[in-house]
Amino acid sequence: MNRFVLAATLAAVVGLGTASTADAQYVVRYNRVTPSGGVATTNELYGFGTYQSYNTYVSPFGFVKQQSYYSDIFGNSYGRAQGFNVYSGAGFNRGFYQPSPYLYPFAGGYNYNFYRR
Repeated sequence: MNRFVLAATLAAVVGLGTASTADAQYVVRYNRVTPSGGVATTNELYGFGTYQSYNTYVSPFGFVKQQSYYSDIFGNSYGRAQGFNVYSGAGFNRGFYQPSPYLYPFAGGYNYNFYRR
């Protein structure tokens, strides 16, 4: 019996001593139908100082568009958009990186874009 009490006490001390707190998060997800008959889905995640957003739009005319955006606690932001039309085969793929004005004050606030076809 003494071994059991000692083992339980040791497990409780180790468990409480190594426990950490979790960051608060807030998740939002909603779907909506657009006036043209398409469906737009939005997923947003708010964490401790960060923000993420994922948007998807599906058109009844065969066009699919996806966007993602991320911002970290240092002020850096990243974005990406891509789209594709299943009937014509046309598509696009774009993204940007906005450096933090606090970490990179001499960057001039420029967006660093990339474009691909």
